[in-house]
This record gives sequence, structure tokens and C-alpha cells, in this order.
Amino acid sequence: MNLLGTPYFLQFGVPLITVGLSIFIKYVTRNDRHPGFKKEDTAVGLDLAVTALLIFITGSAKLAGDLPPVNPPADIVEKLAAVPWILMAFILGIWGVSTLVRKLGWESDDKLKIFWGIIVPDIFGLSVLLFVVNWI
Repeated sequence: MNLLGTPYFLQFGVPLITVGLSIFIKYVTRNDRHPGFKKEDTAVGLDLAVTALLIFITGSAKLAGDLPPVNPPADIVEKLAAVPWILMAFILGIWGVSTLVRKLGWESDDKLKIFWGIIVPDIFGLSVLLFVVNWI
């Protein structure tokens, strides 16, 4: 059985690996003067959302490029017709969540609040990543 092609891997494996790698990279690239794991290392939601946006744009461009010029399949045409609306939703979502973090997410200059600074953006980033994984 091909594990990488299963729906469970796409729904659980891809997001967990992506989140884990994002947290790991954030942790290991921090300045050595600030040792130890901090809760701010788990704030990867907006990074995930931007990555999902780039994957969505790339996947949509590939789909449009593979579209036959004569008699294109109706389901692909409908999917491509939704792309501008989804892009607008992505941009508004990323903008909105980043504004939310800026206004409500900071406890102090270098500490994020758990809910507004970490949990809400992470849920947003994970949700849009799952959407894109299922879209492509």
C-alpha cells in the first residue's frame, strides 16, 4: 500500500509534518543568546498560510497550463473559475489574521498571547493548508 497517497496521510501526515518542520526551523534558527524553547516558536500559522498560498497559486497555474484549448473538462473550468475568489479570500484572511495578531496577540514586546497570538493564527494556517492540500 502506498502510504503517501492515502487520504489519511494527506489529511494528517502532511499538516503534522509541515507544522513540525516549521516549529523546528523556527527554534533552530533563533539567536544562540536566547537558548531554550519558547512558546513563540509554535507561532507558525501565518507562515503556513503564506506557504499554502504559494502552493495554491502554483497548483492553479499548473492546472490552467494543462487545460486543453478545445473542449476543456467542465469540472476543471469550474475549479479555475473559483481561483480568483479563493485568492482574494486568502489575501483577506492573511491580512485579517496578521492584523488580529498585531492588535490583540501581543502580551509584551517579545511575548505573544497564547490564544490571539498563537492558537488563532495556527488554526487559520493549518486550515488553509488542509484546504490547499485537498484542492490540488
